[in-house]
Amino acid sequence: MAHEDRPKSATSCPVMRIGITGLSGAGKSTLITAIINHLENARRGAMDAQPGLAAIRHGRWQREYERAFDYDHALTALTAEPPSWPESTRDWSIARITLDYDRRWYSLRPRRRCLELFDYPGEWLLDLSLLDWGFDDYTRHWVDWLSRSPRRHIAPGLLDDLAAIDPGEPVDEARMRELTARWSMMLADSRLPPHRLSRNLPGRWLMPGGDYDPEAMPFLPLPAMLHATGQDDPDGSWGQVCRTHFEYYREKIARPFFESHFGRLDAQVILVDLLGALRSGQSALADMRAALEAILEPFRYRSEGWLSNLFRRRIRRVAIVATQIDHLLPADQARLTRLLDSYLFELTQQLAGKDIELRLFAVSAVTAAQPREDARGRPMLVGVEKSSWQKIAFTPPSIPEQMPHDLNLAIDDLPTLAPPAGLDRARTFPGRRVDTLLDFLIGEH
Repeated sequence: MAHEDRPKSATSCPVMRIGITGLSGAGKSTLITAIINHLENARRGAMDAQPGLAAIRHGRWQREYERAFDYDHALTALTAEPPSWPESTRDWSIARITLDYDRRWYSLRPRRRCLELFDYPGEWLLDLSLLDWGFDDYTRHWVDWLSRSPRRHIAPGLLDDLAAIDPGEPVDEARMRELTARWSMMLADSRLPPHRLSRNLPGRWLMPGGDYDPEAMPFLPLPAMLHATGQDDPDGSWGQVCRTHFEYYREKIARPFFESHFGRLDAQVILVDLLGALRSGQSALADMRAALEAILEPFRYRSEGWLSNLFRRRIRRVAIVATQIDHLLPADQARLTRLLDSYLFELTQQLAGKDIELRLFAVSAVTAAQPREDARGRPMLVGVEKSSWQKIAFTPPSIPEQMPHDLNLAIDDLPTLAPPAGLDRARTFPGRRVDTLLDFLIGEH
């Protein structure tokens, strides 16, 4: 568990703070809701099976705090008739849960702890890449990405139009509005099926939050600047405006967010939609792995750089979590964890031996598909299709135990399911391995 010297709340409750975020489509809001539900029903669910959680007697969600995670809204969605999934996060919030523990009379451990789940959009985490980049680095990366499939086909002609801009010429406001609209559409289309790409920077163009308006200070990569002579661009020019706006975004929007919050985290959870990437195939898998490598770069604890020092202060545990394993047959659910390990092997090797514990999980926050057998005794799954609300039976694709080195792997599409009916706050939500994730994050060992 967290060390006893952590900051305390106004009620002298030792606080542990866990950052929870997820790449697009991973189901972060549902997982946070399920974690709170499990802790509220600590004596009624599977947590007793985890030795590190056995002392938890009760968990109580605190709704009265500022910027509180909207647990009420998520519960309303999941327990409605018909039920629906909670809405995606659009800004940061904190879910605060007070945990009461059973202790021996002579135990020196606290009888109460305060757990804070710091919830923020996964798109914002991607901006970690920008903090070590200058505007030329930003441009260079995007020239590379836009020149390759599938982005070249998602936004045909966009790279050519950006390359045609003379950085020294005065900004054409109408042209800027037209190109930034195309840029925003490219980012939005890239993360959706069938592409499911992850490196969609800057992150707040997709999910601005309450303190940033992308239209107020727009910037675009300018390929021609990579071949410039090094002279400063005049005030009001494309080069000067885009560089200035990029640096403002990096220094006044992205950097303060990480400085304010990451120095206070004890652990970080990163959700990934591995099944979604597998459905899209090689390009999506390569892009998601590259995004995770960039995200986890600060956790390598290099000796230089403010960002590495910031992360080194407290974060000791990182969990990468593949979600929606209930969409697979039971025999394939364990394979997904091994596939995730194979997929991220090089990344985990880079972190091995560092002052950090990285662990991979495959979970289902709320189980939407149930295993059954067809008339011939063959395994299948049954659930309710999200759009039609019709009960469906399907046979999911088989999952291999290892990832090809070239990431050339794709599986058949899977249905989009609705939550199961009959969920109740007073009973533990049906899920898979949420308790093992909690044991890793807050268990007393």
